[in-house]
Amino acid sequence: MTANDVQTGKHAFGFPENAKRMDRTRSFAMNALAYFLRPFPSRKGFSAYRFPGLAAHVPFFVALSLSGLLLCGVKPLLLVWVLGGLYLGRDVAIICHYALILLPAIWAAMFVVLGEAKRIELFGQRHPAVGMVLTLVLLLVLLTLALRSAGAMASEKKRQRER
Repeated sequence: MTANDVQTGKHAFGFPENAKRMDRTRSFAMNALAYFLRPFPSRKGFSAYRFPGLAAHVPFFVALSLSGLLLCGVKPLLLVWVLGGLYLGRDVAIICHYALILLPAIWAAMFVVLGEAKRIELFGQRHPAVGMVLTLVLLLVLLTLALRSAGAMASEKKRQRER
């Protein structure tokens, strides 16, 4: 083992199997972060985001972000709601391509949030724990999707190597 091996991480603690495990863990973490790379996918060629795309993404983003603002106020918890609206909105917009009936439901949800904003805000003020619990649930959903995406990317890479 040379000094270069230690610097490049080829042999973690002198054991090649530890280095492989660390590489797999690092790769999985990078794949999980890759879920958050593109909040707006490409609309070129055939893309499920092409239609309805922004027509579903923006109302979902507005509904979720505004719900977070009304329930939690302007706090760091709001960041989870904005990220949820951005990335879950992307996923929902892609699903709407295949299940168009969801598009009016998303628009209706946005109008309900806009119409009932005062009631949602009062509920958030009276029950702050509910806003925190819902934020935690939303964060867990985002992390679960990112980890499942990383797992899917890892299995796809494994299938390509086997060919």
